[in-house]
Order: sequence, then C-alpha cells, then structure tokens
Amino acid sequence: MSSNHVLNHPKLKNMSSIVDLCQGLVETEKSIIYPLVDRLIQLILTLPVLTITTKQILYLVILILAPLINNSNSVPAS
Repeated sequence: MSSNHVLNHPKLKNMSSIVDLCQGLVETEKSIIYPLVDRLIQLILTLPVLTITTKQILYLVILILAPLINNSNSVPAS
C-alpha cells in the first residue's frame, strides 16, 4: 500500500459520517483521483431528499386529481 492511499491519509482516517468522508475527499483532492467513489457518496446523500420530494409531489397530485376524478364519475353521461 502506498502512503498516498485513502486509508492512510490522516485527514480521512477518523471520519465519523458519510458527509465528513465526502468533504474530506474534496479537501484532500482524493475526489479527483476517485471520482466514482465521490459520485456514489453524493448520490447516497441526495437519495433521501429525492425520495421525500417525489413522495410529496405524488401526494399533491393525488390531492388535486382525486376531487376531479370523483366529480367526473358522478356526472351522468348524456
């Protein structure tokens, strides 16, 4: 193992969270050497936000469309 390895880097040795790891990779410029790892961590960090946002949007669509669908079903066909 070379001394340039991520596991041997003093700033990256005692990371306590994924956020710290991502920030540490950028600060030590390891994100340039390991771009896929950096990208994967960024995706992991944004996934919960995207999931919640998508659920909120779908809930709003249901709230808006449900009354419209109910009204169209109650109107008799001519």
